Amino acid sequence: MKKYIILFGLSLLTSSLCKAQVSINTSSPLGIFYIDGAADNTTTSANRFKNDVMVDVNGSLVLGKATQPSVGQAKVDITSDAAYGTLKMADGGEGDGMVLFGDANGYARWGMLKGSGGYRLSLTAPTAAMATGTFYTVGFNNSLNYIPITEKGSYIVMIRMAATYTGTLGRTGGYFYLHKNTVNTATMGIDSIEMYMECLTGKKFSTYTVLRALDLAVGDKIYLVMRPQTEGTWTLDLSLTTVFFYRV
Repeated sequence: MKKYIILFGLSLLTSSLCKAQVSINTSSPLGIFYIDGAADNTTTSANRFKNDVMVDVNGSLVLGKATQPSVGQAKVDITSDAAYGTLKMADGGEGDGMVLFGDANGYARWGMLKGSGGYRLSLTAPTAAMATGTFYTVGFNNSLNYIPITEKGSYIVMIRMAATYTGTLGRTGGYFYLHKNTVNTATMGIDSIEMYMECLTGKKFSTYTVLRALDLAVGDKIYLVMRPQTEGTWTLDLSLTTVFFYRV
């Protein structure tokens, strides 16, 4: 008889646990799982529900509602008062104006629509004077020294460079190169151009050029390389040197 009583008691306990609601920082959960992030739901603060997280009876995840949530409007229902405040995803392809692409299996990544414009990259390197005949791979404000390709296609890289020239009076020149996946200074890369400018020593000059990268695959990396060609050095003005990157 005792065995039956124990089994009946365990059955009741299991049934009760299966129907229980789990809450953190609140004694009045509305969903199966409820977190009151700031433990302020009993206050009169206008923002008291915006720090709440809930999983409702349908298995939807609800975050940041201005009023106490009861059920989600989608499987993931996020509300935020801040611009760009609902989602952050960093996969190396993020950038100003990028959009989310989905594949046949529903996986998403950042990418660029063909012909929709591109994005701008500021340079972070090189910071010292560039010597004649030396190759310099530039660094970008995406914390990389390359541009990641997230969408198959062809691209153009435009650079507007501002620098100060130190050397003999007269005409100076230099090369810009694009290399794919690795920098091999024994080659011209996938595209290159030599620019000539009339420069005065100690004076700032600017130049602008366009390079192309054709038939790239997802996962490719594009490196931009500079090399002063004539006698003298360039010192970049990083605040005025910009790269624009477009899919065409």
